[in-house]
Amino acid sequence: MTTHIVTELADRLVDPARVAVTTDAPGNALRTDNGDLTLWTPVGLSDGHPALALLYAELSASDPGLREHTHAHLRAAIASTAPRPGGGLFGGLAAVAFAAHAAATESGGYQAMLTQFDQAISRECQALAARDRAKIANGQAIGGWSGYDVPVGITGVGRHLLARYQLTGSQAVLAALEDVLATLVDIALAGDIDVRGRRMPAWWNHHDTAGIPAEGGGHLNFGMAHGVGGPLALLALAWQAGVAVSRHDEAMLRILSLMRKWQLDDESGPFWPYSVTLDGPSPPGRYREVWCYGAAGIGRALFLAGTALDDASWRETAHDALRGAFTIALTGHNRIRDSGLCHGWAGLLQIASRMAFDTGDRYYTETADELAVRLEKAYDPEAPFGFRYDYPGSVRPLDRPGFLEGAAGIALALHCHATGRPPVTGWDAPLLIS
Repeated sequence: MTTHIVTELADRLVDPARVAVTTDAPGNALRTDNGDLTLWTPVGLSDGHPALALLYAELSASDPGLREHTHAHLRAAIASTAPRPGGGLFGGLAAVAFAAHAAATESGGYQAMLTQFDQAISRECQALAARDRAKIANGQAIGGWSGYDVPVGITGVGRHLLARYQLTGSQAVLAALEDVLATLVDIALAGDIDVRGRRMPAWWNHHDTAGIPAEGGGHLNFGMAHGVGGPLALLALAWQAGVAVSRHDEAMLRILSLMRKWQLDDESGPFWPYSVTLDGPSPPGRYREVWCYGAAGIGRALFLAGTALDDASWRETAHDALRGAFTIALTGHNRIRDSGLCHGWAGLLQIASRMAFDTGDRYYTETADELAVRLEKAYDPEAPFGFRYDYPGSVRPLDRPGFLEGAAGIALALHCHATGRPPVTGWDAPLLIS
């Protein structure tokens, strides 16, 4: 059944023009307080051509005939608008670059284009790192997601640079990556900053958890996507790859200390709040245990850090957190509304798969099997892309083709589970779980 679904999705996502038209159809938009938000972003990794190119790059490892579809979506992305620096890993130049990198990992090619991308992205990262290090040196908080997070900040782009360095050995890419890592180290080791008379870590975000400026307040974010989990994972992955900067391990320990300080526990095990505001943890209990927020994503980051530092106690905490998150999800006590990678079943499946590959623990293999069944049951052959995204406030469930919240990401997670081996292209690197 799983293989059949992946094949069906691959057939439905082949035509770049058809995918764009279907996604841009009237009524297929996110409802927000500021009006309807168009889903389709041609050069985006979330809902754009790079997401589809990433899918076909991975599938091409077992079916080389699909490489033409990788190329078609990359060509469509570049033709739609010139990819420009900015926007983090999920938007703009880095999104196209990562998809092209995945294609090059699988089959070679794209070298001249990737060299140009490497140069532009490296320059941008070094400029952003210099800006943010100066901010920290002046005793300020990092201030916003764009400074450090996975989708739009330097952590996500830093993961791309790590992948590029591991593939090419480029010293220019390495220099940019080291600047990113040094920035995260500076934030982690910085002294606390003053927020309305309270001392808070330099990770403090002057926005609320929806990204809206919060006058005088803000929050400390504990999500994998927008919080300290992503930087911890990148520092751990770089350390394991042999790329280290001054005080690198000390920074990981400082983030882990922050994790320990704000760890909560219930009958299912340890977990972390989405955020900590001046009023305390928010929400005060569990809400949704998925990749972007909660104990599933954080648990994977802790496992990576515990492995990098060879710390058995943190690996044990990671296992406890992950088992709790999976149990809550599979027993129906979690608020999972969709099948995607970000806050749906596919993200949990890929985390379970990665844990199974890394540990050989049968628990994770069996959990992955159960999660794959959940996705199989959610498959709707009547939907244009096989799955629909149930977004609160939208007029109807949405048709999304992309990586983070759509069909391409779901297909990739199912394909990984069906093959029983880690991805050939490393497609899940943007999630910072590998």
